[in-house]
Amino acid sequence: MTEIQNGWYLAAWSEEVGRTLTQRWIAGNPVCFYRLSDGTPVAIEDRCPHRRYPLTLGRLDGDVLECNYHGYRFDGTGRCVGVAEQRDTPRAQVLRYRLVERHGAVWIWPGDPSAADESQLPDLSWLDSEQWTGFHGVLPLKARHLLLVENLLDLSHETFLHPTTIGNRAVAATPIEVSTTDRVVSFTRHMVGIEAPPFYVHSMGLTSPVDRWQDGDFYPPGVFILNIRLAPTGTSEPEGYHMKVLYGLTPSVEGECHDFYAVSRDFKLDDADLTQYQHKQQLAVMREDVDALEAQELMVATSRGGAPESSIRSDLAALRARRMLERMRAAEAAAR
Repeated sequence: MTEIQNGWYLAAWSEEVGRTLTQRWIAGNPVCFYRLSDGTPVAIEDRCPHRRYPLTLGRLDGDVLECNYHGYRFDGTGRCVGVAEQRDTPRAQVLRYRLVERHGAVWIWPGDPSAADESQLPDLSWLDSEQWTGFHGVLPLKARHLLLVENLLDLSHETFLHPTTIGNRAVAATPIEVSTTDRVVSFTRHMVGIEAPPFYVHSMGLTSPVDRWQDGDFYPPGVFILNIRLAPTGTSEPEGYHMKVLYGLTPSVEGECHDFYAVSRDFKLDDADLTQYQHKQQLAVMREDVDALEAQELMVATSRGGAPESSIRSDLAALRARRMLERMRAAEAAAR
C-alpha cells in the first residue's frame, strides 16, 4: 500500500538528530537525518543519485556530506558540489524534505514541499511548557499504520488489553461521541462515578468513585492527541488532574511503523519518581498494544476473504479516520 506523502509525520525527537548521519524510513522513503554546524536539522533522501548507495554510510565534512562509495559530495540543500578526488561536478541532486522543529520534536512532510502547511500541525506547546512535565520516546511496531490509528481511536480496548493499568469495565461500557471536520476526527468519552483504574490510583492518589474523561483528536495522516482528566466524582472542571498524550503515527516500510509517544501531566511537576513510574507503566501498556497489533497484522496480511468485517458504535471514530485516509490516498493517486 502506498503511504500518504502530503502530510506531517513525527520524524524524530530533537535529541535523536545530531552531527551523526542517521537513517529512518518515513512513509516508504529512506531518509538521512543530520544537523548542519549551525544546528539546523536536515533530511535528505538516503540514496546517492550515482549508484543508489545509502548516504548515511558516508561522512560529514563540515556541512558537506560525502558518499562513502564513490565520493559524491552534497551540501545541505541536497545539491552535488563535487566528487572527491575527481574533477567532475555532475548536475546531481538528492531530494531534501521539508522539516519543522518545534517543542523538542522534528516533523517531516515527505510529499510536495510546496504543499507543506505548518498550520496543519496542532498546538503542541505543552510539550516543553513549564506548566507540564513528562517524558517521551519511540517504539518500533511491525504492523501497518492504519491498525495503530484504529487502536487509538477506539479506546474501548483498554477494558480488555490493559485491565491491570489504565483499563476497567467502564471504558468499554461508556459510549463515545464523535465529531468530524474536513481535517480532524474527534471523540469524547466522559465516564462519571466509576472505579479508578490502578494507574491513576497510584499516580494521583485517587479513591473511587471518580470522573474520567478521554477527549481524542486525530489529525491525519499521523498525529493523535489524547486529553485526559480525572477528578473525584462531582468535582467541577477545570479542577482535577490532567494529562496529555501525543502519539506520532509514522509509517516506515510496508507493514511497519514508528510509534512515537509523549506523555505530560500538570500535577506533581517535581516528582521524579512519579515520572519514572508513569514512563514504566506507559511502556508496559504500549507493549501490550504492540503485541496485539503485530498479531492482528499477521491476520490482516494473510486474509483471503472469509467473514465480512464487523463494526459497532465504538468503531465510529476509527471508521471515519479510515475513510479520511482513503480519500487522502485516492487524491494523491489521482494527482500522480
